[in-house]
Formats: sequence, C-alpha cells, structure tokens
Amino acid sequence: MGGCMKEKESYSSKNLDHLGIVSKICDEIGIVKTIDKLIPPDSQMKLSYGECVKLMVINGLGFTSRPLYLEAQFFSTRAVNRFLEKDCENFINDDRLRRTLDKLFHSGCDSIFASVASEAALRFGVSQKFRHLDSTSMEVHGAYEDEKGIQLITFGYSKDHRPDLKQFMIYLMSSQDGDVPLLAKTVAGNSSDKTLFRERLKELQKQIREGEDAYFIADSALYTQKTITTISESMKWITRVPETLSEAKKVIQYTGSLEELETGYAGKEFISEYGGVQQRWLLVYSEQAYLRESKTLEKQIQKEKDQATRELTRLSHTEFDCEIDARETLFRWGKKLKYHVLDEITIMSRKVKQGKGRPRADASVAHRYRIIAALKKDTFKIETILRTKGRFIVATNELDTTCLKATELLMNYKGQQSVERGFRFLKEPAFMTSSVFLKSQERIVALGMVMCLCLLVYTIAQRYLRKRLEMARDTIPNQLGKPTRTPTMRWVFQLFEGVHVLIRRTQSGPEEMVLNLNAVRTHILHILGPPFQKMYSNG
Repeated sequence: MGGCMKEKESYSSKNLDHLGIVSKICDEIGIVKTIDKLIPPDSQMKLSYGECVKLMVINGLGFTSRPLYLEAQFFSTRAVNRFLEKDCENFINDDRLRRTLDKLFHSGCDSIFASVASEAALRFGVSQKFRHLDSTSMEVHGAYEDEKGIQLITFGYSKDHRPDLKQFMIYLMSSQDGDVPLLAKTVAGNSSDKTLFRERLKELQKQIREGEDAYFIADSALYTQKTITTISESMKWITRVPETLSEAKKVIQYTGSLEELETGYAGKEFISEYGGVQQRWLLVYSEQAYLRESKTLEKQIQKEKDQATRELTRLSHTEFDCEIDARETLFRWGKKLKYHVLDEITIMSRKVKQGKGRPRADASVAHRYRIIAALKKDTFKIETILRTKGRFIVATNELDTTCLKATELLMNYKGQQSVERGFRFLKEPAFMTSSVFLKSQERIVALGMVMCLCLLVYTIAQRYLRKRLEMARDTIPNQLGKPTRTPTMRWVFQLFEGVHVLIRRTQSGPEEMVLNLNAVRTHILHILGPPFQKMYSNG
C-alpha cells in the first residue's frame, strides 16, 4: 500500500486559571507530604489522603460556590494531571472524598492542621511573635443527630445575628505577619468565647518554650479574672478591657491630658492589679471613633426627645385626683430619661362638679389635676457621656516598656483585624462554605479544618507574592491599572481567569499547550519563581 496513513488526532481543553498557583503553593507548604506522613496511605490507594486534601483545597479556592460533594464534577474540567503530576482524574469521586474526611477526623483535625501550619510558617519565615485569637459562627442547614457524643451543631449566640439558624464555630489563632492561621479548631455552636479562649490558652501553655518572645492577642472575651490569673505566669497577652468593670469606668472618665500615640490616637498609661495580676492599662482615645460614636449619641438624644415629647403630651391629658399623685407619676416617668430632664413643671387644677343638678352653696368642691412640663437636655450628663466616647482600654501583662512601648501596644492590638479578615474570607459567598451541606457532624469537623487550610494557602500565597514584589522592587497593576506591591490574592486569581491547557492527543502521545498567557500573567509567574513558571509551561 503506497504512502502512509494520516495520524489520528483529537483535541480537548482543561481549565487551569489560577489553580496552578494554588497547587504550587500547596506543594511549597508541603501539604501532601505532611499529611501523608501523619496518615500513611494504603499501598492499594490510587490517591493518598494528602493528595485528596490538596484537591479539596484547590476545589475550595476555585471560587465557584460549589460544595465539596461535587468534587468529581469540579475536576472534570480542570487540569488535574498537572496538579498531582500523574494521570488520576478517573480516581476522583465523592466516596474517596467522604472517606478522606472520615480519616481526617479520626486522625485528629487539630493536630493535622497545626502540623501543616507549623511547616508552612517555618518554610516561609512567618513571624509568630504576635498571635491573634478569635472565633466565628458558621451557619448550617439540615437535621443533625448526635454522633458518638459529638454535639457540634446547635443553636447559640450568632455573630452573624442569625439566632434562628443552627451553627458550629471555628476558633483561629493567626499570625499578625500576613494573617497566616497557625491553629484552628471546630467547636460547638454554643461555645463561649471566654471559656474557649481560657481552655485553648491553657493548652498552649504546655507548648511555650521558656524565654519565647510571643504575645497572645484577643478581644475582651479573654479579659476575665479567671483567665488572666490562669495564664499570666507563663505567657504574655494583650487584650481589651471590658468597659463594664468599675475600675475601667473610672479610667475611661479620666479628665487629664493624653499624649499623642500616632495620627488620630492619644493615650495615657495606668497600672492595674485586677485579678491579682500586675498589668499595664493603656487608655486610648481614637479621633475617628469619637466622631462616629458622637454622631450615634446625637441620634439617640434626638430619638429620646421625639418619643418623650409624645409621651409627655399624652401624660398632660391625664387627670389625677390629687397633686401628690400627679407629681409622683411625673417623677417616675422622668427617671427613665437618659439624656433629658424635666423643666418648667406646673401642676394645673380645676374644679369638678359633683352630682346632678345645681350644687348647693355649702357643697364640697372636688379638684382634678393635670401636668404641664417641658424637656431640656441634661447637658452635664451628656458631657459626661461624651467624655467616654472614642475611648477604650488595652491591657497587657508586659510590664517592660522597652519590650512593648505604648505605641506598639496599640498597634499590635489593632492587628486583631488579621484574624477578622480570615473570618471574612471563610464567609465569602464565592467561597465553598457559604452554606455547609454535609450531614455528618464528624465530616463537618474535618471540613472545618479543610476550610482553614484554604485560608492558610491563600494567606501564604498573598504574603509570598508581596514579599517577592518587595524584594524585586517591582509592581503589578491593581484593579484600576495602577502599579501596586500589595495586591490581594483574590485580584491575582481573577487576573488568571481564562488560562487553559489545550491537549492534542495523537498516536505518539498527548501534547499540551497553555493558552492565554498574556504579559501581565507571565510577569506575575516570573515574580513568583521557577516552580510556578513550570506549572504554566507547555508540556
């Protein structure tokens, strides 16, 4: 037969998008290696537990609003073979995912996350000097039965103001350096922050090395007499003092001068021994907070005036049998006023006819009494209240001001936003956890850990890119096209939308070509380094 037969060809494509970056960060962190060391895979397994967790993280950071039970469907259009560097697409299924979640739970989700996060912090040089603690509630839908003593899903105080929904809670400890989560724990939905912080910090006491330079930072839930007494000998802490304490109320009312701490902030230090623990209290005045809170106060004053005026009008039409009753009623009513006092009080009386017909000349005369009064602002009380606006107290048991100056105390307390940013990320509607669909409480515990791994990968990626840009003194365009060295990773992920892998299959084997790598995308990969460039190179 003359000539040669034409080689058969077929084409397909897979989405790569930003997930190649996510995959490489997972590798740089060592997620697969760390988890496979903790949970060794069976020799018959096509995908190890570490590889399955890596795929879950890639799914979670896909920002497609897909719940994890659609894992196989999610990866049917993704370049999985590049992520795991082997042909494994046919082995990804829902059963594999469920069994991985079960294995994570029974192996100890807390310790698994701590091991991965510790390795990530070590590899990327994340400072753990200032560690922020907080918790948040996560909503769930459906009915849940107790499983082996697990009572995770319940009603409780909702930080999202949804007490009608069942929930569980996630506790995080994050580094101020890059908002990187260091510890994570899924706990019952009715857990108390005060109890939770105390228990977690007691556990951490055993892990703190003598002389370790670390500060634990939390909101006012940490500041209870029992907690600070328990932890103060072994660890340094920074927290906000509840303004309900009588000692705090006196400090808030301080009338002396304050020293400037930074632009928009002033303060004054005090020494306290609350709970038997010697500590520094920093009274802080925030100009921005004062303006915000004083406007709120003005609205409250006007609201009380409007309501009180209506009630006073109705009261003025009420008749009393005697002047004493009228005055007592007005006095009791006036006691509930917060920002006003009664003014120009007059008790009006009028004669009342008794019986029928014309009264006799010697008949006794009855009287009825009415109240006439006005309202005026209680200027002294309002000025006293205004003096407390924009003020709060930050406390620490670090007594050495050379180790932690007042300005540093304030700055690091403000860094509490690092863990709050993490919670906003977990609750982002585009993230996989806007609603949790798993019906097993054990699997929700494991899923909570996977969610926090997603946050770990995201924050490490963002911190890494920013560090690389800073080292290179380079920039990338932000959403407005202007150069920036501090891009959000969400924006970088969006920049990579539309990157595909074209696969040409021939009898001699598959050939791959990465499409749509424009100048900006190529530049970002160059900044990230060779491993990331290789992920997006033609195979």
